[in-house]
Amino acid sequence: MTDKKEYIDKINSEIEKINISGEPKELYKPIQYILNLKSKRVRPILSLLGFKLFDNKIEKIFKPSIAIEFFHNFTLIHDDIMDNATLRRGKKTVHEKWNKNIGVLSGDLLMIFAFKMLEDIDSVNLKKILKRFNEIAIKVCEGQQYDMNFEKEKNISEPDYLNMIKLKTAVLIGFSLELGGLIANQKNEITSKLYRAGELMGIAFQLMDDHLDTFGTEKFGKKIGGDIISNKKTYLMIKLLEEANPGDLLIIKKWANIKTPSEEKINVITHLLKKYKIDLKSEKLTKEYYFKGMDILKNIPSNKDQMNYLKNFFEKLLVRKN
Repeated sequence: MTDKKEYIDKINSEIEKINISGEPKELYKPIQYILNLKSKRVRPILSLLGFKLFDNKIEKIFKPSIAIEFFHNFTLIHDDIMDNATLRRGKKTVHEKWNKNIGVLSGDLLMIFAFKMLEDIDSVNLKKILKRFNEIAIKVCEGQQYDMNFEKEKNISEPDYLNMIKLKTAVLIGFSLELGGLIANQKNEITSKLYRAGELMGIAFQLMDDHLDTFGTEKFGKKIGGDIISNKKTYLMIKLLEEANPGDLLIIKKWANIKTPSEEKINVITHLLKKYKIDLKSEKLTKEYYFKGMDILKNIPSNKDQMNYLKNFFEKLLVRKN
């Protein structure tokens, strides 16, 4: 496989082979529903690519990589409930299509299916992988709680925000890459580098996501300015609040109290972000994390062609302006 679509199709094919059905149907249908929503399958692809750096027998990595995808989707079901979100990937969220109780329970079951995908790992690696999986799962939950805490806090520092996105988003991307190395029986020195490179890329990915919500285009896949309308505390807004003069802070506060969708609000805040060059600072920080991750990958002895493919995959993830 050399094309991203081939990887997505193969992962989807492997997911379809897994029997996620039974009674009561209200428990299983929501899982089938969310797994069938259009997805880039970034995390399982990273596990496959991490594995292929050292080994071509990819049948070993399919189920473990799907475990990560199941865990990720479990978090999405529960996050959507906590956020009262109505749409996920352009379709109704699970709790909107069914109800919150069903969302909670089907999400729980999907988490159990994630662990079931690890049952066939050889005994030599199983203990190590379960330990890492659990460590990462705990961190993701911590990140989600920090994110919810931030909604109630007036002042969030840049380090606090970066730590939150590291926990909520980046650690799972790091582990996705690390898992490939673990299944390929690589030493701790190598798997640790894979994890750190993926974690740095994950932070860059989330920073770019924040950036594109305001400075991207409609082609990016969601309406521009959604974070501004909802007063979401992204890196952009945290830096703006740090650097704005008292007069501009009053303008920001005024618009923060207006929560109904408004093009004027988006335009005013976007103008202020550009005035203080927050857009450029955001791009600079994103690139710093990206290149740190790339530097680590350069020092991992592996199949050269596969490493180039992995680097290219990360580059395409981050270059999403159009």
